[in-house]
Amino acid sequence: MRNKKAAFEMSITTVVILVIAVIMLILGLVFVRTIMCRGLNMVTTTLDGAQAEINKLFGAGAAKEIACMGSGNQQLTIVPGRYNVVGCGFSPDVPKTYNYQFQLESAIIFGTTQDIKTQAQGWIAEKLSGTISAAPGDTSYATFGIQPPKDAPHTILKFKVRVNNVDRDSIRFEVKPVGWLQQSVC
Repeated sequence: MRNKKAAFEMSITTVVILVIAVIMLILGLVFVRTIMCRGLNMVTTTLDGAQAEINKLFGAGAAKEIACMGSGNQQLTIVPGRYNVVGCGFSPDVPKTYNYQFQLESAIIFGTTQDIKTQAQGWIAEKLSGTISAAPGDTSYATFGIQPPKDAPHTILKFKVRVNNVDRDSIRFEVKPVGWLQQSVC
């Protein structure tokens, strides 16, 4: 009788230890995932910030009345499967009202000449035109959203920007899938 009681107590203790071990393992994996995700995002943010500072240092230098994301040598990266907001900022010297329009000119798969403009039109989540008022000393933003699907190909998107019926800029965005590690962890 005594042996059966000891065996029963031993098995309950073993089960309790296994449950605690599994819980600690899960908590450890969540902790490691969180740290890795933050580290990967920090590297990306640091590299993007460094590139922006280099562009600012060697760029035109003077503040423009209309500055668009992805214009000039500032091609931005859009991550598939995530909602991305892009657009232009308006900083006038006197109060002004702007009529703006973004028009998708092309969507070329990277490294090819294949244009997937019709497919890319479906990635645009908000309207591409409107009216915005801006005051001196403030910056008002005209934005729209892009959300390519997770399986979107590596693509270069080119938009034409029209402000008050005048072509202003061409802006470019690179739809670039993230690495498998970052995609699976974050």
